[in-house]
Amino acid sequence: MKLFRNKKVIAAVLTLLAVVGAAALAYKPLMKIYRKVAKLPDENGMYQIGEHWFQELEPLKPQAAENFATKLKTLQEKYLTEENRVFWAIVPDKSWYAREEGYPTFDHGTFQKQLETLLPDFIGIDLTDVLELDNYYKSDRHWKQETLQPVLYQLGQAMGFDVQVEDFEPNIFSPFYGDFSKYISGKKPEDTLIYLTNSDTEAAFVENYQAKDVHTVYDIPRLESKLPYDVFLSGVTPVVTISNPNASSEKELVIFRDSFGSSLAPLLCGEYRTITLIDLRFMLSSLIPDHVTFTNQDVLFLYSDWIASNNSLLK
Repeated sequence: MKLFRNKKVIAAVLTLLAVVGAAALAYKPLMKIYRKVAKLPDENGMYQIGEHWFQELEPLKPQAAENFATKLKTLQEKYLTEENRVFWAIVPDKSWYAREEGYPTFDHGTFQKQLETLLPDFIGIDLTDVLELDNYYKSDRHWKQETLQPVLYQLGQAMGFDVQVEDFEPNIFSPFYGDFSKYISGKKPEDTLIYLTNSDTEAAFVENYQAKDVHTVYDIPRLESKLPYDVFLSGVTPVVTISNPNASSEKELVIFRDSFGSSLAPLLCGEYRTITLIDLRFMLSSLIPDHVTFTNQDVLFLYSDWIASNNSLLK
């Protein structure tokens, strides 16, 4: 009788384990279906719309615009001169161009309008309506260099230059898998990375604070790295200076930027004799005078929604 009871207990335990195991196996697929129906990101904050992958940003915080504007005003007061022309532009997170799909979207429109009110003495350049989803890579948050003609036009109208993408030669690297690929299970969307060259990008000499042995605007070996987008100015670094003796003017440009500026700056080599890019995520602002003496340069604050709204990252 005791043996019989033990067998029943064992059978019950095995049945319970089988049920638990089946539930565990079913949990992930069911959660995946639920998240898709409910329009929720996965455990990595990722979601897919068509061929594009997105990573959820934190919602717009009440003080984000004010804090960012204060940061820019402080930098202007401490380091810039009255001769500097000062511009700002925010690169919308690519989710802004898929906001009607119902997934969580950073409120770029509100952020842009708040900054316009808070920065009346700066020249704002609104990029919202000149970009669309196809300007961005499928598996990366960054924009595609070869699609930036509308951005160049918008910046040029305000800053006084005329750059045409058609004057550059496209160089193709494929397949390109963006930074989001590390979060994507199964088949990853293939992109093509195109970097643009002409006589000015070839003539330009780069001084990179970290990649001291690379003096070209395109760091070609980076294409074979885990972050191929780092082909543009060798990726993240506190300070980069691009000098082009063949530029069409003596003008200088200082860009306070995040990684979006890496692919934009090479396109401006023909317009500015010197371009200095400063990334305050990796350098204390108190060190700016060690790298730039401000006189009459154009100054552009160019940041993505991602960094501008989390401006505590800027030191």
